[in-house]
Amino acid sequence: MVHNVDILSNPKRAFWNLSSPLILLSIFQACYSLIDMFWVSQLSSEAFFAVGVTAPLFSLIITFGDAVGIGTNSIISRELGKKEYEDTYNSILHGIVACTVLAAVIISSTFFLKDILALLNVTESVDLAMTYITPIFMFSFMFLFSSLFVNTLQAEGNSRIPTRLLILTNLLNLILDPLLIFVFNWGIIGASYATIISTSVAVIFFLYWYLSGRSEVVLNFKYFKPGIIYDIFVVAVPNFIMDGLWCVSMMYFNRILIEQLGSIGVLLYATSLNIESFIVSPEIAFGKAALTISGHLYGAEDYDKLKEIYRYSLIVSISLVIVTAIAFFFVRDYVFGLFSVTNVETSVFYIALVGIFLLPCEQVIVMSNKILDGMGKSYHSLILSNGTIIFEIILTTLLAPILTQGVCVLMGIFITELIFAVAYFILIQDMLKGKNRLEERIQSKKNNSI
Repeated sequence: MVHNVDILSNPKRAFWNLSSPLILLSIFQACYSLIDMFWVSQLSSEAFFAVGVTAPLFSLIITFGDAVGIGTNSIISRELGKKEYEDTYNSILHGIVACTVLAAVIISSTFFLKDILALLNVTESVDLAMTYITPIFMFSFMFLFSSLFVNTLQAEGNSRIPTRLLILTNLLNLILDPLLIFVFNWGIIGASYATIISTSVAVIFFLYWYLSGRSEVVLNFKYFKPGIIYDIFVVAVPNFIMDGLWCVSMMYFNRILIEQLGSIGVLLYATSLNIESFIVSPEIAFGKAALTISGHLYGAEDYDKLKEIYRYSLIVSISLVIVTAIAFFFVRDYVFGLFSVTNVETSVFYIALVGIFLLPCEQVIVMSNKILDGMGKSYHSLILSNGTIIFEIILTTLLAPILTQGVCVLMGIFITELIFAVAYFILIQDMLKGKNRLEERIQSKKNNSI
């Protein structure tokens, strides 16, 4: 068993100990996504469009696995904070069962993929899109289990092992991409199988890690006790609905962009999302660290430190993303040019400019969601997240007749994120103040009774 991070005694130090390896992983994965897009864009603009238009469907699969992983992480973190270890063993087993059931559902939905693409207004490159996304759906269980085990190891305070492993498997993916796409001449399906093979290697190692007894949480079905699945989905379902609706909004925005700009709109949007994932990659790591720490602190009922770590994580993440977004603004044309998104300099300019103001708002929303997840209060963020996405879609629809050339999508997202970032911050502050007041009343009663 490896030495895990001590979270309760020094949360700020634990924040950096947990997030530092994850920052490296997040940056590497973001770079991988950009390179993967680069290889596909070298095939043809049609292949690039096929990958871009199916990106929300692939994200939906990742959303399933991450939602169950976050739910399991939240329970394990809280139980470790309470030092109730056997319940953590039961939690991970229920996470495995949940992923197995979800994989069966996703694989069954493969028969309806063409109908789903038709709903997305995909009338060109349909066969290429089907060729790319079908294997991803058929092997979806690999992506689900990979997301689950990354989250469960992190709940123990161990982020180094998943970081090292996923970096190695992503390197394998980068090697397999050009090999399968060009050397073996598999074309776009080679990109699919490169991702599947590398993810499978990660899952096999995760299973070895748990079954060999190297982890703090034991993987043994003798500890399985029915009932805890509800607690996992209390956190998982809101996360899935939130991320799932985000994927739906991506599909909706793709539809509007196709109507206003044609295929170039989808390419701009897909490229922007991948570049954004690179810019905010450290913040993703901060969010995962905040999730684990808030779970431990909430389980230990240390609300003062919980409030402190929330504000600290916001300051760190917002400061870093502002610096990164400003730096990207000056190299925007070169980066977009790598993916053959040309002759749209005006659009690229406004995407980069709005990003300087948009990304800090996103960080408030992301960090607030992770703190709520750690506390097991995901249904609070579900209401705001649903409101965010619904408001975003409605506002974009209202702006579409007025702002053409895809500007309606950009402004709809920016205005919505700004409004709801403020709402999230107020919610968290109010919840933590309420907890502190409750603790003061309890302590006062104890003192009076002595």
